[in-house]
Amino acid sequence: MGVFSIRISRDLKAFLKEEDLNDLTKIGSNIKQLNRKDIKKIRSTLQKWNSPQAVSNLLFHPSLIPGDIRASCILKGLREKKNSYYILATVVGLQGINSTEFSEEERDDIKKSLIFILKTSGGVISARASISISDYISSEDAFTMFKLLDHPDDTTKHNILCWLIRAMEDKGPDAFISMVRSSCMPEDVQEEAIEKLHEYLRQKEAGEYNLFTMPLYVNIPNLREYCKDH
Repeated sequence: MGVFSIRISRDLKAFLKEEDLNDLTKIGSNIKQLNRKDIKKIRSTLQKWNSPQAVSNLLFHPSLIPGDIRASCILKGLREKKNSYYILATVVGLQGINSTEFSEEERDDIKKSLIFILKTSGGVISARASISISDYISSEDAFTMFKLLDHPDDTTKHNILCWLIRAMEDKGPDAFISMVRSSCMPEDVQEEAIEKLHEYLRQKEAGEYNLFTMPLYVNIPNLREYCKDH
């Protein structure tokens, strides 16, 4: 092998093996440019899809995934059936990239996948999905989101309601209340949503801080921690 042969960079090698999520972010921020071997390694890792730590790390930081396969890898991660940590990594990774880099069809596919995740998942996955989805939905999706207000996870429910209050604010409280009433949610869920809306409006008028201006985040476990609980 010649002295000028290209090898996988030290940073990428460390990145693919790193277990600590904080250290992973630090290593990822040091990767400014990928060489030909780096890109080949990333493509191979994602094509094989059988190295949980390496695949998850790339899904957490999708900006390192080559642009021509980024959307397909993200959708594959969101639709994963066997390793739910891939879903979590993909959901979190979406929060670090601009949704406008995807085509309209890709954004719609991502939105549908996130809605399915919200309907079928709980805990940290649904809590994070309820944040990620905000970049892929508009007020036209409000009725769909209203139907998710009885989600069993409190953080997820808070984030959905937080988005709905902001998305419907320009339409006025009557429009919000009308959608709540037509959502077929249990009566106690409907009353809680309307109460939170009135609380938000009162505190906004008074210039007070309100929890429903910002979503809630939950800590992300590393792969080893996640596997212990699942």
